[in-house]
Amino acid sequence: MQFLHSGFLFALSALAIPIIIHLFNFRRYKTVYFSNVTFLKELKDETASQSKLKHLLVLACRLLALAFLVFAFAQPYIPNKRNQVSAGKKFVSVYVDNSFSMNAMSQGRSLFDKAKLAAKEIAHNYSADDQFQLLSNDFMGKHQRLVGKEEFTNMVDELEISPSVRTLSEITKRQKDALSRENGKNQIAYLLSDFQKNMGDMSVDSLVGYNLIPLSADAQENVYVDTCWFSEPVQLIGQQAQLIVKISNAGEKKNENNRLVLKLNGQTKVMADFSVDAGSFKYDTLSFIPAQAGLNKAELSIQDYPINYDDNYYIAFNVIEKIKVVAVNEGRANIFLDALFKDQTEFNYSSISLSGFDPAVLQGTQLVILANLKTIPTGMASAITQYIANGGAVTLFPGDKCETEAYNRFLNNLQANSITGFSEQQQDMATINLQQNIFKDVFEKVPQNMNLPQAKKYYTFSHSTASNEEAILNLKDGTSFFSRYPFQQGSLYVCAAPLDKDFSDLPVHAIFVPMLYKMAVLNIKGGNISYFIGDKTRIEVDAPKVASQKVYKIKGENVEFIPEQFAVGNKMLLGLSDQIKKAGFYTIALEGSDSTQVLALNFDRRESDLKFSTAAQLKEKYPQSNVNVVSTANAEVASIVKELDRGTPLWRWCLILTLLFLGLEILLLRFWRV
Repeated sequence: MQFLHSGFLFALSALAIPIIIHLFNFRRYKTVYFSNVTFLKELKDETASQSKLKHLLVLACRLLALAFLVFAFAQPYIPNKRNQVSAGKKFVSVYVDNSFSMNAMSQGRSLFDKAKLAAKEIAHNYSADDQFQLLSNDFMGKHQRLVGKEEFTNMVDELEISPSVRTLSEITKRQKDALSRENGKNQIAYLLSDFQKNMGDMSVDSLVGYNLIPLSADAQENVYVDTCWFSEPVQLIGQQAQLIVKISNAGEKKNENNRLVLKLNGQTKVMADFSVDAGSFKYDTLSFIPAQAGLNKAELSIQDYPINYDDNYYIAFNVIEKIKVVAVNEGRANIFLDALFKDQTEFNYSSISLSGFDPAVLQGTQLVILANLKTIPTGMASAITQYIANGGAVTLFPGDKCETEAYNRFLNNLQANSITGFSEQQQDMATINLQQNIFKDVFEKVPQNMNLPQAKKYYTFSHSTASNEEAILNLKDGTSFFSRYPFQQGSLYVCAAPLDKDFSDLPVHAIFVPMLYKMAVLNIKGGNISYFIGDKTRIEVDAPKVASQKVYKIKGENVEFIPEQFAVGNKMLLGLSDQIKKAGFYTIALEGSDSTQVLALNFDRRESDLKFSTAAQLKEKYPQSNVNVVSTANAEVASIVKELDRGTPLWRWCLILTLLFLGLEILLLRFWRV
């Protein structure tokens, strides 16, 4: 046992006063005159031993009452073995969770307000020369240093709820970094949070004494829009789009008769009623027809109370009028390509001859098909190579008796396998790579004995491990008939045979249509339809060749800033660095340019999951001797933190014992008559 104010123990010298009084208490006798001696019969015999025992008991009660009163002022306590620190200056880091979940209410007050009050109480219980670090989810620069008690209190008052979300490992690492700079022995860390389970695990440092203070809210419910995505990668104007929405219920009650609303470019497009069970989720599909080409902004919303920051979900996506496909032929147009693309409303298809090829035709083209060319001229090869490097897609069907030297130069520049010969050995296709993107979502059910195309005459290719070949169709002898070669940001698809029925029945086979269609569709760069605030993912935008001093700016409601910018080829990667605090739509504009892009940002959904770690669970997870978990059930947090640094307080028991012994003295004097 130790004393918080040991100086009061000198008052124990006052115990000598009742002892002196009892030792030198000489009674003075009075002469009492009685009119009738019969009154003497009422007197009881008093023995010397009874009188002495009574005086000793009264003396003991007075001494004990006075002693425990002195102890109460000295404030004795049993030190907390998990939180012992040595004498001297202390370095204290206090983490205050200011995420959205801390807006939850407990006994009429938000958890965030309770955490701020507790943080100030922590500082109040330390000495004036101790140093403090305040840490929140914002990871602000001013929160990376140690400050005095007064400045710390002012910083706590300035804290506000933030959309930023951090893990426990990130938090404890920041605390350790700040505390270790002083090389002090007394390193103490406090964590005031609701300890959502998705915060992960903390990194415990043996040199730091941790105090975990879990704050629990009253029972609450939360239904929210979790995420959404399109069933197809490309949205075409005038054609039905299907948006799949995931709705989650993090509460303990079933949510019934709620409504999901989709607004497209500010106008309500779809409304759907839904119900979702407690602790579960459901998917809903919203179908609509985009009527506006280019960039579209959509907002999903539901009604929920009291947690409503996650009731809206914003997305921004491109709608294209048509998919541009260009076929380059030796002379006349290829009948199979014309049949596939020419009369399709979703395609902008053009067929040109090799002699009429112009590199300008590649601009804005999703797929280029080189059909049955005898040779690939150097100029065209250079333009096609650059087109693929910038993200284009090219499908190559070599011509009959082609110039293999020109073809191999082209293939080698794209790190593809070279043509080594020609085979007239007829073979069936043995396998189809269903994991390749062009076959995803093509088959509802894959039959066991699938009817695959047959190769009659075809080119053979080398096998280089440096080519990054992805086989799509394989022959029975194991060689590849149709392959994909990724090159920088684009793709080259190579078929081993010309696009002609005399060489294979691929042009008339059922898989030919989805293969060519998906090659064109997959090359449309839609990008992410939304991002989360605080996510470290870089935002990719097109970077035209402009002067180096030109920069991108992000603008929104009451906010405008220049993001971090990293040039990668013909793309620019932008970093937000926690500069956006509000969900919604933001524009990305290049300085001096009229073109803009739209960015849809949403609050992180990790805060929507109402699963929390209790004090008992935290104690089980962190059994280390330097981790102290404080239970705050049915107690004020501010009053609990007062006692953290001094262990178990005993001053209340001292006051109770003082009153007990005073009461016992009164009873002895009143009812023991001797």
